[in-house]
Amino acid sequence: MRFARTALGLLLTLIGLVVGVAGAAAAFWLVGPDNTISTGGRSLTSDGLAVVTAPDLLDRHGPTLRVSVTGSKPLFVGIAQDLDVADYLAGAAHTRVIRYDVPSTISTQTMNGFENKLTPPGDLDWWVAKSGGTGGQSIAWPMQDGRYSVVVMNADGTPAVDAKVSFGIELHRSFGISLLVLGAGIVALTLGIALAFRRPSAASDAEDVDAVTETGTAPVRSDSPFAPVGRVPAMLDDVPAYRAPDVRPVEHVTADEATETLAVIAQPSSTPAVSAAPHQAAVLAGPNAPTQALDPTTPATPAVPAPVAAPARQAVPARQAPGRSTPGVQPLRSAPMLMSPAAVARAKSRAALPTTTAPAAPLTTPTPAWDAEGAAQPTRQAEPTPPAETLPLDESPEFVKSDEAVKRTAALLASGALLLTATSCGLMPPKNNLTVPDRRPAVTVIDAKAVVTKYNEVNNKANATRDDKLAATIESQPTLAQTLAGFQIGRKLDAAGKATDKPFTFTDPVVGAPEFAAYPMRFVVTSGVSGAAGTRQLGVWERESAGAPWLLTHSVYPGQSIALPAMEGVRTPSRADVTNLATHPTAVAPTLAAYLSGGPKAAEAKAFTPSPGMAKLLEQRAKSKVTDAAESYIAAVSDTFKPAGTPVTFITADGEGLVFLALTEQYLQRVEPGSNAYWTSGEATAFSSMVKYTQALHQDYLHQIALVIPSKTTGGPIRILSMDGQLVGAGGS
Repeated sequence: MRFARTALGLLLTLIGLVVGVAGAAAAFWLVGPDNTISTGGRSLTSDGLAVVTAPDLLDRHGPTLRVSVTGSKPLFVGIAQDLDVADYLAGAAHTRVIRYDVPSTISTQTMNGFENKLTPPGDLDWWVAKSGGTGGQSIAWPMQDGRYSVVVMNADGTPAVDAKVSFGIELHRSFGISLLVLGAGIVALTLGIALAFRRPSAASDAEDVDAVTETGTAPVRSDSPFAPVGRVPAMLDDVPAYRAPDVRPVEHVTADEATETLAVIAQPSSTPAVSAAPHQAAVLAGPNAPTQALDPTTPATPAVPAPVAAPARQAVPARQAPGRSTPGVQPLRSAPMLMSPAAVARAKSRAALPTTTAPAAPLTTPTPAWDAEGAAQPTRQAEPTPPAETLPLDESPEFVKSDEAVKRTAALLASGALLLTATSCGLMPPKNNLTVPDRRPAVTVIDAKAVVTKYNEVNNKANATRDDKLAATIESQPTLAQTLAGFQIGRKLDAAGKATDKPFTFTDPVVGAPEFAAYPMRFVVTSGVSGAAGTRQLGVWERESAGAPWLLTHSVYPGQSIALPAMEGVRTPSRADVTNLATHPTAVAPTLAAYLSGGPKAAEAKAFTPSPGMAKLLEQRAKSKVTDAAESYIAAVSDTFKPAGTPVTFITADGEGLVFLALTEQYLQRVEPGSNAYWTSGEATAFSSMVKYTQALHQDYLHQIALVIPSKTTGGPIRILSMDGQLVGAGGS
């Protein structure tokens, strides 16, 4: 038991020391009160355009990533999905951080490429976290599952990056758990020291009890409670020990026997002391010891004085000096320090020490009272005390308590270790487990509304000044072609600039943002139009690459009476989605062109439900044909529509196809032989004026159409939502 306790104590001491040091280091050096594990400032430079981390470095999610940068130039720091970062830096020279080894080793790789200025990163909206400008910059981002990269650049997108970067991971409750580990280490260390270096107690007592059980004799020492009664001065220490005679119950002792016993006691003896009770011999050796026990049933007889054969001082047993061994006497170890008072009393009782022979009744007769003449007075003898019960060691209360204490200690330590392990494992962020390619919505709703707001501002400025370059920063084909044609017509017909368009804005935009895994990316918006209560705008914004701005590519203006599809749940079409449509999107444009070219009576007309604007256009073209053909210099008139560009298709939440496409129209007038014709007025003069043509005159239009293709389940004709055209050219031959 002592060995087990000592071994457990040493083990706990070692564990407590290690755990305590680890907890202190984690709490006050590694983590700190802000729960953040930081790399400290590290200098990162690049001759290229950026310093970027490889997506494999951010391979866990859950905790908060903190990045701080400082430098001599205005810097930008941002975090984004790898599909955006890779496209943004494609072909550009930059430095990639490919490895980080604790505590401070960073490995980089130089990626060669062009060093032309990039779009300033702060102008892009696909960063999930960003900060830029002068002074130190910092960001905090809850890490998400997927492939993400950290990018550090000059704020203006120029090359030669020089920054001091600090990375940190904020682990929730890590500081508190570190303190808990430190406290657990201190408790284990204290408990281990207490167990390993505690004075021997219960185990020693168990050994003594085992010795008594085997020999039947209780070991005695001079300062033990079992030592002979009476204190002897130090000058008597050299008196040899006396031999205590065998003692039997005094109620049967006669006067002669008592006299003989006193004579024997008074004589020195070289025989080793036996285990008889020494206090009984001391009583019988008194100066007035009785020679006959008093029987309660018989009259008392006078005491007979016994002759003294030796001086009285020799009758006193010699006190054994400390450290001096006496033959036949075994030292008795003290009672355990942690024993209860009752246990100590039982250990001191001779009745608790068994013998090999039948136990004799202890002498409990009190010392007789003496009258003034020295005569003994009768006293009543006490009843004999039965011997105390002796328990086996493994059943003793002290052994059981000690064993239970060790078990409780072990259980407590096991529970604490399990708790610390569980809490510590909870600190370890889970690894990223996305197996599908990176996909994300093309834009957030907030960013999409910001794009629309910016468009409103820039578009009104461009319209007011008919600035082609400014318009090109917010629009792309085919919308840009219509806008530039309108500017050209305006400059021709209103050279003074007095008839500029009235400013307008798109109001209350509703965004549909499909997910994309690569560029280009698009989103759809439907909104109101200020100053036109009966009209709405339905448009597509597209970003060609990660570094490109959002541009309005398709824009139509359906009336309020047209039911538009819901923007929620709009997605890019899969092969299954396209198969489920009643008509393939690529086949719609040729069919619609044939319908428009042939007019309302065309065979393809039954496949469509025209919008009010489309029906009005067909009606106008029919009237124009009749009017122009009546001219004497016009031999014939034709109106031909052709597909232009590639349709843009989305799938709605109902499984229908929302398609945006463009058609070109050429309205051709054939000139009679021998005649000539030219444009003298109107919008066509912006493209061709006062040029005489002898064969034909033509006007070229660009139309944008938005339509809905029903699914095979729903069925029905294709619904034209809006058709909006603009004259983009004119001339002849």
